Amino acid sequence: MTTALPRFGDLVSDGGMAARAIRSTGFTVLRFGGQNALRLAGNLLLTRLLFPEAFGTMAIVQVVLTGAAMFSDFGIRGSIVQDARGDDPDFLNTAWTVQILRGVILGAAIALGAGPLAAFYDTPLLADLLMVAAVVPVIQGVASTRLATASRQLFLGRMVALHLGAQAAGILVMIALALCLGTIWALMLGALFAPALVAGLSHVVIPGIRNRLCLDRDALGRLFGFGKYVFLATIAGFFIAQGDKAVLGKFVSLTDLGVYNIAFFLASVPLLLAQKLGQAVLFPLYASRPPAASAHNRARINRARVLVTGALMAGLCALALTGDGLIRLLYDARYHGAGAMMVLIALAALPRVITASYVSLPLAAGASGRYAALMVIGATIQFGFVYVGARDYGMVGVILAPLLAALVHYPFLVLGTRRYRGWDPVHDLAYHLAALAAGGTIFWLNRDLLLPLLAGAGPAGG
Repeated sequence: MTTALPRFGDLVSDGGMAARAIRSTGFTVLRFGGQNALRLAGNLLLTRLLFPEAFGTMAIVQVVLTGAAMFSDFGIRGSIVQDARGDDPDFLNTAWTVQILRGVILGAAIALGAGPLAAFYDTPLLADLLMVAAVVPVIQGVASTRLATASRQLFLGRMVALHLGAQAAGILVMIALALCLGTIWALMLGALFAPALVAGLSHVVIPGIRNRLCLDRDALGRLFGFGKYVFLATIAGFFIAQGDKAVLGKFVSLTDLGVYNIAFFLASVPLLLAQKLGQAVLFPLYASRPPAASAHNRARINRARVLVTGALMAGLCALALTGDGLIRLLYDARYHGAGAMMVLIALAALPRVITASYVSLPLAAGASGRYAALMVIGATIQFGFVYVGARDYGMVGVILAPLLAALVHYPFLVLGTRRYRGWDPVHDLAYHLAALAAGGTIFWLNRDLLLPLLAGAGPAGG
């Protein structure tokens, strides 16, 4: 007796978790691809209308906004996705109330810190920009918990449409303001539009409960019990994701920082996609289908990881091979220095995509303390390399820091994931060897471009 295998179309149309995971993976890739395509299109137009220093200054504004958000993140979304009461209206409304309060406090903190940060970076205009940027977390705080509920249930279609539509509208506003103003204020004022649109429409276009103010004692205990370790982890995540730009803003010119930001944006696309897939798809799957529960779960997750890692590494290698030509094709001569940086950033990111799916496994299992420990260790290692690299080797030191940090952090990841049966040594060894071979070959092919960049490394940024 034989059993017919289900057709792919039947899987996708089915209402079960597997089908939703497949659809959600597609929606996540669509959202990520669409966001980056829109960002690139807007970037190409805006770099011709404005000047590199504007993008360097806005990079610092973004570091402050991201830092403020991550330094106060108690894992509200993660709590809704992971908690048994994640569909309870009282739990959701309590989470929404906490989210609003957090947004107001963040906005006040950014406004109070605007002057000191402008003095630290020796950029007087930064104070005025940050006073306006302080509105962003307040706006984001009123967004509906329906966004988190959609992630919990792996129903992402409308959420993707909302975010892409809002981003497109925000970019159009930036371009219109750049044509009218011709200053950095086009970027700053335009950056307010997309989050406002998302916050408003999230209460209308995403299915779910109607949020109201509420403080349920048990819900508060669950939120902060889960979030106290997530708080530490997201602080660590800030230093991993934004530490390079925070440090470079002090050690190099704003023009150089703007050029670096262009290179980083293009070269880090596969790594950012890995993180998005982990947040939107792997985290809910780890929570509902833990690899430690059965060999079947473990085998399916390992097979998926092999395919995802291969695709992401192929993307990084392609970007490294074409980086300089792509920069010269897309940008004018003011930004051509980003070409060599882009190649080196893509090569340095190869080890990170191999292990990108590991770190959320303890969190999905409810062990937020272990998750926080992994994140803090990783952040300490990477930020240490970033700071020393920027101080002693300038731009090159910062670019190579994540590569060294990923290798040093790997043993800690292994220790943190083995207890959940999530470590796959065959996958890791095979792809580290592949990364070494591919990275060495690409470096050799681009040696005439990369050797001058490496030779010019120094405290002044080369």
